[in-house]
Amino acid sequence: MELSDRGDLKADNLIVWEKTIRELFPMAIPNNCKWKDMDSIISVLNKISSINSLAHTLFPVGGGHDLVEVEKSFEKGSIELRTPHSVRIVKPKVLEFNYFPTHIDWAYFRLETGGLKPFTPNLDLSLIKEKLTEIEPGRYVEKEIWEKGYLGYDKNGYRILLPKSARKISRYFKGSFVIFAQNSLYNKNHVTYDARHDKMNSKKFRQYIEKSILNLSSNS
Repeated sequence: MELSDRGDLKADNLIVWEKTIRELFPMAIPNNCKWKDMDSIISVLNKISSINSLAHTLFPVGGGHDLVEVEKSFEKGSIELRTPHSVRIVKPKVLEFNYFPTHIDWAYFRLETGGLKPFTPNLDLSLIKEKLTEIEPGRYVEKEIWEKGYLGYDKNGYRILLPKSARKISRYFKGSFVIFAQNSLYNKNHVTYDARHDKMNSKKFRQYIEKSILNLSSNS
C-alpha cells in the first residue's frame, strides 16, 4: 500500500500511523502495552510494517531504516527484522507500545532483544552485533565472502560462486530498537539517530519522550 498524496506525505503518514494503531487496539488505546509471545510480536510488527514507508526503526548501534517485514528466523527463538536491502536477526524479549493521548504522532514501539550468541570466534565482547554472509538458513561464513562473491575454488581451480540463497545479515546479541512513524518529530530530529534510546531503559526513554513533548508544547 502506497501513501496517497506525495505532496502531503507527512500528514498522510501520521494519519495512517494513527489509523494503524487504532486497528491494533479497536476498543481503546492503552498508554502502555507489552507483548512477550513471539507470534504476537511478529504479528504486531508486521501490522505496522505492512504499509510502505510507515514505520521507521532506529537501531541500537545508531542509524535507522524503514521496517518492511518481520518473520521467524531459522535460529530458534529468533526473528528477522527486514529493512530495504538488509536483514537483522534478533532474539526478542519484549515488544512494548507507548502512547500519548493528545500526541499520537509520538506513539512508538520498543523492541528489547538479547540472548543470541556470537558466531564469530574471539569476537570483541564490547560489540553487540556481527555481520555475516548466510549461505543457507543457519549456515554462516565471514562477511568478506559476500563482498568477494564466491566461496573459494574447486579442485579444478574454478571459483565456487555463492548460491542464489546467499544474503548478508547482521546478528544482534542484545540491544533495543524503537519504531516511530516515519514522519514523526522524533525521526525528523536527526540527532536521535545516535541510538540514545538504547542508553536508557524503557521507563527512562518514555520519560524522555514525555519531556520532549512538553518542551515542544511550551515553545509552540
